[in-house]
Amino acid sequence: MDKIREIFGFLSDSKSKGQEFDLTVLIPTFNEGENIRRMVLAIDEIFARSGIRGHILIIDDESGDGTIAEVKSILPSFRNVSLIVRHDNHGLSPSLYEGISFSPTDLVQCIDCDFSHPPELIPEFYRYLKDENIDIVIGSRYIRGGGSVDWPLIRRILSYGAAMLGRIIIPVVHDSGSGFFAINRRILAGATLTPRGFRMGFEILGKGNWHTVREIPFIFRNRDAGKSKLKPFIIVQFLIQTAGILHYNFLLRASGNVKMAWKQHFFN
Repeated sequence: MDKIREIFGFLSDSKSKGQEFDLTVLIPTFNEGENIRRMVLAIDEIFARSGIRGHILIIDDESGDGTIAEVKSILPSFRNVSLIVRHDNHGLSPSLYEGISFSPTDLVQCIDCDFSHPPELIPEFYRYLKDENIDIVIGSRYIRGGGSVDWPLIRRILSYGAAMLGRIIIPVVHDSGSGFFAINRRILAGATLTPRGFRMGFEILGKGNWHTVREIPFIFRNRDAGKSKLKPFIIVQFLIQTAGILHYNFLLRASGNVKMAWKQHFFN
């Protein structure tokens, strides 16, 4: 057994990983035993209804509530589902980064397991990636038609404040901290990412080799079941991440994304 991870399902035995599917949906999990089966069933039904050849990749951080056993119990019924159990460097952004790296497709969608992100929007993300060749598609709470419900006031304030800070860095995106996003993996070629905290999309916006971005509105709904994993320390992680992106762009000059985003903001 790999000391860092274990792989089950499609990815564990596939000989043609890049040929069967067009889109991979990443579901990071930690103690999501109450939600994971419903989410897999919902996404698989959306694949069938929309004609998407989709793969579902669950990335788990050693859940102790039965999530892993629940996923293993459904693997025999789903050819298009894989599970990675991570034993090191736990966290949402590291999980997403590893999932993106192991994805059998170039088009990758990230979604939370708790139904705070509506899976029925997956075909819209996919259409922008595939048919319009957009580099990054972001589900936004802060454009017309977007929003959030059942959120405590303090969380609304923190989220909106972080979004405003993100717009100072990448002004063409209203909700850079959204965890509901999709990318074409080509934009990560040559980029040096430092995944930390909850804002993997912001890291990619700051350092990835993208040129086109599209936001689509969605209503964020507080989790249906389980416990929130929001911790105060993520605020510190976000500030460190912001400093890292500025350092990457202006001191290392490894990316020109901040300047590019400001040019797009004024001239597009």
